[in-house]
Amino acid sequence: MKHALLVTLLFVLVLTNVTTGRAQWHCLYATWDEETNGTGHNTTGVGIIRENMFVSLVMTRGVRNFMIPYVNTDSSLGRVYTYGYGGATSNIYQVWTDGGFDEVQMLNAFALKATPDSLIYVANNDPDHNILVFKYVNDTINAVSPFPRQITGSNGIFGIDVDQNGFVYVCNDTSIGVTNDIKIYNPVSQWSPSHTDPPVRTINLPDGIYRGIGVTPSGNWVFVSDHDNRRVLKFVGSPQTGYAQDTGFNFQLSPNDTIVGSPLRPGPLGLAYLASNNILFVAVDAWLGGGQAYPYGRVYLVNPLNGEFVSSDTSVYIIDAAAWNFALTGGYNLRTNGTIPGNASGYTSVYDVEFDQAGNVYTQSHYGWTVDKWAYNGTLPIITSVEEIPGNAPEFYQLRQNYPNPFNPATTIEFALLESGHVTLSVFDVLGRQVKTLVDEFRDAGTYRVTFGADDLPSGAYYYRLNTGGFTDTRRMLLVK
Repeated sequence: MKHALLVTLLFVLVLTNVTTGRAQWHCLYATWDEETNGTGHNTTGVGIIRENMFVSLVMTRGVRNFMIPYVNTDSSLGRVYTYGYGGATSNIYQVWTDGGFDEVQMLNAFALKATPDSLIYVANNDPDHNILVFKYVNDTINAVSPFPRQITGSNGIFGIDVDQNGFVYVCNDTSIGVTNDIKIYNPVSQWSPSHTDPPVRTINLPDGIYRGIGVTPSGNWVFVSDHDNRRVLKFVGSPQTGYAQDTGFNFQLSPNDTIVGSPLRPGPLGLAYLASNNILFVAVDAWLGGGQAYPYGRVYLVNPLNGEFVSSDTSVYIIDAAAWNFALTGGYNLRTNGTIPGNASGYTSVYDVEFDQAGNVYTQSHYGWTVDKWAYNGTLPIITSVEEIPGNAPEFYQLRQNYPNPFNPATTIEFALLESGHVTLSVFDVLGRQVKTLVDEFRDAGTYRVTFGADDLPSGAYYYRLNTGGFTDTRRMLLVK
């Protein structure tokens, strides 16, 4: 797929949306860049624990790192503590330690992942390229007993993610001359005190420079951003069975996707998968592009099945941070610090994207020294998909109750097939009229998960029916809007 987008057109669209109230992405707040609530220096990543509670990853002098936690955040409030601001932080780095002689400095870390249990995983680039694990407890960020860290080897590492089962995924920053480009480790509770566990699985990537990784909750889909070749790759499988590239997925920036007036080439960076809508979010920018890149900086919403945009409407599939900043401030290197509703961080440099449990989107501004929270004031599409669940072969046919139930606007349906064959899974209203066909294809024996989006249906009771030829079952579900 080719993505040819012009900054001028996007600016006009964003400005039109701001002034007319059309459904759009809008910035709920950007943490002020000042002494009381700023991150204190270049901000490369953000890890979300829950809504308005997050950890910012900060880099000073292009080498040293520390993390700043925020709680109950808005533009002017939330920062818990700071290492200092601006030049005062130039020689400071955070240290992972077991409280004794085992210490690792945070160096050249560009990505982190926070989980709802307050664990924070950092892709660190000390000489052993450790995955460092911290925990945010009682307003402090420290390594916690049994003091897990994991040595990944001699290659630099960049993106990092964790699935719902606790498996940890980390990618090399370059795949040239190596084959273990993505390393997958057991959950942190299983890491040994030696810190030298081998990965349970690796994935070999084509030669490229990689800047981000995102996985689905089950770990069945792994996405990785090839910044050098301006594309995102998708792999399908599991940590237990291994992965193969899904060549049917094709997200590729076109030569026309450029920064006007600059030779810099933007490419995909941070990745995050929104399970509730089955959408892949792709942060796109020029890596460390400085002031030349301020007119760019955006996040694309992508169909994870094929790599296409989720809509033909730019106000849906693009979070254009640069155009938003310009529309509110009149410049690409200006900020609002709360003086205009919606806020704007300025100095656009969007390298990371994450979500809270409510589906709000968080980005950061590397040169603006901010973390930004975004929301869409319309209805996002929900991409229906069928995903195989790895594990033991089922012993019988089964259609399981959807969850959540009641739901709005999406729910998950799981079914098990004892034998291979043609499968249909359909949705009917209370009058027996078929309103959706979720599955109508040949499937191998196994267990499957279907994401069903009902954003275009009215509230009420619905029935879903599985038919395999030799097995039929129907269950009831309730949509409440």
